[in-house]
Amino acid sequence: MKFEKTLLLFLFPFLTFAQNITLKGKVTDAESKEGLPSCNIFVNGTTIGANSDLEGNFQLNNLTIKEFDLVFSYVGYKSVSKKIVAKDGETITLDIELAPSDNLLTEVQVKSKRDKKWEKQLKKFKSYFLGDSDFADKCEIENAWVLDFDEKEDGFYAKALEPLKIKNSALGYQISFELYSFYVGKDLHKVGGNVYFTEMVPSNKAKLEEWYANRAFAYRKSPAFLFKSLIDKKLDVNGFQLYAPKPGSNAIRTDNFEAELGKSVLAYDAKDMVGLGRSPEIKKIYIRDNLEVHNQSVKSDLKTYQGIDYGISWMQVKGNNVYVNENGMPYNYQDIVVAGDMDFLKVSGILPTDYNMNDSANEAYFLKFEKAPFAETVHLHTDRTMYFQGDKLWFKAYLNYSSFAKNDTASKVLYVQLIDESKKVVETQKIEVSNGFGYGAVVLPIDLPKGIYQIRAFTNYMRNFDNLIFRKSIPVLTRNEKINTQDEQILDIEEYKIKANIEKFDSKTGEIHFSFKDLGDSPIGANFSVSVNNPQYSPDLNLDTDIRNDLNLKELKKPKSMPFLMEKGLEINGIFLDKKRVPVQSELNVFVNDLQNFSQTSSDVNGNFVFKGLTFYGQSDIYLQPVSKKMKENIFIIKNDVNYPTINAVPIDLKDKIVTQPEPVFKEIAAESAEIKEKGKDKRQKMLYGRPDYIIEENEINATNGVTGLINSILKKVPSLQMRGTNFVLRGGATSVYNSNAALILIDGVPMGSINSVNPNNVLRVEVVARMSNMYGDLGKNGIVSIFQKDKQSAYDDIADKNFTKVAVEGYKIAEVYSPESIKMVLPESLPTSYWNPEILTDEKGNATAIIGENPILPLKVTIEGLSQSNIPFRKVFFLK
Repeated sequence: MKFEKTLLLFLFPFLTFAQNITLKGKVTDAESKEGLPSCNIFVNGTTIGANSDLEGNFQLNNLTIKEFDLVFSYVGYKSVSKKIVAKDGETITLDIELAPSDNLLTEVQVKSKRDKKWEKQLKKFKSYFLGDSDFADKCEIENAWVLDFDEKEDGFYAKALEPLKIKNSALGYQISFELYSFYVGKDLHKVGGNVYFTEMVPSNKAKLEEWYANRAFAYRKSPAFLFKSLIDKKLDVNGFQLYAPKPGSNAIRTDNFEAELGKSVLAYDAKDMVGLGRSPEIKKIYIRDNLEVHNQSVKSDLKTYQGIDYGISWMQVKGNNVYVNENGMPYNYQDIVVAGDMDFLKVSGILPTDYNMNDSANEAYFLKFEKAPFAETVHLHTDRTMYFQGDKLWFKAYLNYSSFAKNDTASKVLYVQLIDESKKVVETQKIEVSNGFGYGAVVLPIDLPKGIYQIRAFTNYMRNFDNLIFRKSIPVLTRNEKINTQDEQILDIEEYKIKANIEKFDSKTGEIHFSFKDLGDSPIGANFSVSVNNPQYSPDLNLDTDIRNDLNLKELKKPKSMPFLMEKGLEINGIFLDKKRVPVQSELNVFVNDLQNFSQTSSDVNGNFVFKGLTFYGQSDIYLQPVSKKMKENIFIIKNDVNYPTINAVPIDLKDKIVTQPEPVFKEIAAESAEIKEKGKDKRQKMLYGRPDYIIEENEINATNGVTGLINSILKKVPSLQMRGTNFVLRGGATSVYNSNAALILIDGVPMGSINSVNPNNVLRVEVVARMSNMYGDLGKNGIVSIFQKDKQSAYDDIADKNFTKVAVEGYKIAEVYSPESIKMVLPESLPTSYWNPEILTDEKGNATAIIGENPILPLKVTIEGLSQSNIPFRKVFFLK
């Protein structure tokens, strides 16, 4: 795990408190000796300040601090900072001379030099200076033209000709920032300067309350909150846990904290961290190197560890000691280096050192601000934007969550629907969601009427919120039509935070090598899908969908009610009746997956029952049974009256762009169907992975010990195979940045997550591929365990006398492996989609490879969509010529 570190060089004062101190004096031009009107005079890092009058005179009354830095700042002049040490009731007189600055260019002269390169550098500067949070989006540098940038071999530098004027609408401060130092290197970046805060005037009470909440949130993310908690001995109460590297452990850390705890990181005892400083109001806090700080009082947008959504930070202090006042505000800010969540808000989250964290309104609104309901949203990446009768639409579902800790306990069922122009649902699929992703395909029959269809996706829980249901227009054309691409505009929404590139393309082997980096050229992880198309048949139609907007939960409004529940698996609803058709209250069983898995529930007095959290695939036979053996000739009625959301959206009209092609480009569909049908007669004859490395025949399988016996039979035959949890792992297999090293499990050619649903007595043979299988994309990079079953009827021969009721129901849509043969072309180069891979993961160096087939016919359009490891969505389009 690698994190960028930030060295904070804000020259904030160390505030110690006194009473009734007065400062007065005059500010003049060092050359002309004339007074300088409207000069900014401020206590560095605070909201305390004043302006000089027309003669250059100033006065600050009733100051309650006795040790601070006083800054004099005037446009066109070099700033001056004076160290002030005062006594109670003292009046101090200062006469200050300011020398003209060397930077005397006018705004017009400077702006004339601002080109596209400068604009790009400004975006980079904002990302490192303001950050990438919601707060940063609400910050505006009003005089950005004063900035100059310099990119050198050792890093990225910035300087400002004048103090930066920053309007922070998130916290309600107008900030004057004299930028003394700005540097971005490979592993560290520095920000330094003098800062003056001015309170903005809220437009209404609600805006003021929003600022209070945001300030409290920013404070809780700051080092000062940790230091204050240590001083007050409220580390646990305030949600902090501290950890330190285990001595002698130099291994690369994974994103599984539970696995790392005790292995590479240990809990750290904080009892001796706080000591006395040079005076009673000063505390000295010992910070060991690479202190890991867990802050459970705030949510974090950074995905540091699996299943953890709160703030994780790292801290180092030069000399290991930090000196703070009674509010936790550090004296030696320049010695503190932070990484992770404490660094996330950057300048957009800095607070004045006179911020009062004990304000009760701040805390109250902070709690209200943090307790928004959990939410989830979805985006579908389809392999193309237009399709044909007899075609197949491939998709990958990306889900985003307002809380990463909820990821594993979020909805497991995603509904994907195809809707025609009359707003009729043509098909509904249930897609299994795993780790925030899902995969599938929709067959478009040859007799499907042409038109502009919609594909929409949602979980039942999403229906509680406004505008979270995904919708996309899908043109379905006849087989001699296409869409005019003359006015095509590429929707390239690669975020400026991510640099996705094709580093190499081999036109013989068809290998495409991708790389992903951040703005500092450090590698980043990504999970993404790739579609390779003929540009003529895959125009960028920009059909009302954008992964960046679809996955945005930042402006989500709290619903008035939440009647739609989260589905943790498939559900079966029904009514249980006795032989006289009278509702019965009873304990009930349901058996799925060849009777290998069962669940239990109860019917109520009206006979209503529901089984929840089930997992089964395709058209499945389930077996229902009352627990009581006395109950015979029972009746189970399954409810199929699903109430789907109302269809309101109107598809985009593309009729003026549809043109008829003079020559046919498709083969006859009848020939195509026959060929596909013939090829599918024996799915075990020729698998996509080719020749297996090991075969375990039926007579080699120990079926008497259940699934355990089957597993041991496979491990006995394949020396390089191991069992870790529920996954098969091949020694020497690849590991992605997401730490996925499990072999792919196929059951009769269908990718499955586990072997536990297999009946060992029904296994014909097992094939093991101990090498990378490129035809299955990233899913096959760690080998394959392929299980072939006998006739399923043998599993049910002994149930006739056990009071079962057999019912056919539809389970999760079985995930298919993409094959370009789903639609046949007269000319190979006309194939609309030549490659589709929904699951590619980068390695630890931010690299990934896709193999699209030998000697591909060019030109080709390559579209990638996905999420970075820090959950940033991206889309990028490339053309191979």
